[in-house]
Amino acid sequence: MKRLLEDILLHNPPDSVSGVFDKLICTCKNKGIEFDAAAALEYWWSLARLGVVAVPGANLNEQAVSSGTQPCKLVVTERGKKLLERGEQSPHDPPKYLAAVRRRVESPDEITITYLNESIGAWVAGLYRASAVMLGCACERLVLMLAGEIASANLPPWSDKIRKKLKGTIVGVSELFDVVRDCLAQLSNEKKLPGTLGDAIDRKLSPIFEHARSLRNKTGHPTGVDVTSEDAEASLLLFSGFHGLVSDLCKNLRSGNSTGTSA
Repeated sequence: MKRLLEDILLHNPPDSVSGVFDKLICTCKNKGIEFDAAAALEYWWSLARLGVVAVPGANLNEQAVSSGTQPCKLVVTERGKKLLERGEQSPHDPPKYLAAVRRRVESPDEITITYLNESIGAWVAGLYRASAVMLGCACERLVLMLAGEIASANLPPWSDKIRKKLKGTIVGVSELFDVVRDCLAQLSNEKKLPGTLGDAIDRKLSPIFEHARSLRNKTGHPTGVDVTSEDAEASLLLFSGFHGLVSDLCKNLRSGNSTGTSA
């Protein structure tokens, strides 16, 4: 129901709500799909809450008629078109977005996914500060996992440095990330990481973490700093790639390829 409804809204949508659902029912019949009215209505109003579609009121249409212009019964907004066109990368449909993240990552970390799920829920509800904070927690969790893999590996002097930091009562994730990045950069320079992973350290790992951390720091304290829907959404759009990269790096470290030893 969701995919069919999105396709109708993206490609020559009817000019009324009833027209959309008439077309949806007809499409289901033609494709031999059972029409699920409850699912269609629930998703429709979810899209309406997100501002994907706008339905003018009766008074506005009456004024349009009286002024000699064509009444408007349904509008797919510009923001709505962008969300729908992004498909599974967009958090506007949380189950689809989370499923895409799980497909990208071989073994998703469930604690990370818990924070990510709350970040998506906050974004959908328009709580953009909360969304940024929860996504920052998800990114920090991944950094801790990556640090743990380095600590367990035979990578002097980095393994000892990270073990000492992880033993502390308070772990400064920003400082920890600096050590992790320096370790990975050295491994890359020494050709102990595949080229694609080494290239991604400065191109993807550092920028995405710094973006998420900066946004979280601004909003996780009572600064009053505003976070727009676009700011919070940008973090969510980048997250799948970040989780995937961290997962690939962890897998490489566990394999022993980075240390020259067997797993």
